[in-house]
Amino acid sequence: MTRAEFIMQVKDELRGSCALPYSVPDNEINRIINQAKKWFYRNYKEAVESQHYVITKEQFETPEFKKTRTIILPSCVVSVYEVKEISGGGRLMSVDADFSDNRLIAAELYLSPFQSDDLVMRTAQYAYWDLAQAFFLDRISYDHNANTHKLKILGRDPKKNVYVQAYVEIPEETLFEDWFFIRYVTAAAKVALGRILGFFSYNLPGGISVNSDSIKQEGEDELEKIKEQIDEENAPDWFFIWH
Repeated sequence: MTRAEFIMQVKDELRGSCALPYSVPDNEINRIINQAKKWFYRNYKEAVESQHYVITKEQFETPEFKKTRTIILPSCVVSVYEVKEISGGGRLMSVDADFSDNRLIAAELYLSPFQSDDLVMRTAQYAYWDLAQAFFLDRISYDHNANTHKLKILGRDPKKNVYVQAYVEIPEETLFEDWFFIRYVTAAAKVALGRILGFFSYNLPGGISVNSDSIKQEGEDELEKIKEQIDEENAPDWFFIWH
């Protein structure tokens, strides 16, 4: 859905599909959308997705880095939650090689995916692989600012390529298809409409008065409910594995 189509959808709801003669100007809806996007990218888990980056070691040898100790990340990066120095892919540089080499202990050979119960063994193999990352990825102390898009490296200079795992914004046209975002923007538009209509006396044809306070209150109540639902959607998983 394009932004123009999304704006028309919001205006249609405000006007009751043209049953009412008033709405919110396009510029105001655009302002509401831009503010809603910023809120959703920071507070709604479905508005972001995981992305991986590799910063080559040459980037840490440039005069710009040595002066500020910062790397500029893409503007779509919302947060960074993993920065590690890459030191290898395993003892033999491959997880499959690690588990098939005859020099490994019997317990590791037992996990070979080429024996019976392949699916169970493969699951156990990759569970080990996930835990083993702590031994060949060295964590880097860092600080990230979402407004300046700067990733500041703290402590020593990395000597190898650095792996960065981050959350990035999903495209806005994808966000326009999300039910929570649709309802949030529509509710905010109702608040804006009630505020606009409350600035002056406005009557519909036939002398029917408009209750701007009711429109504004309806929007505020819906916004509150949506934020509560999003908080419930963002409930954390309290299962941790310590390396």
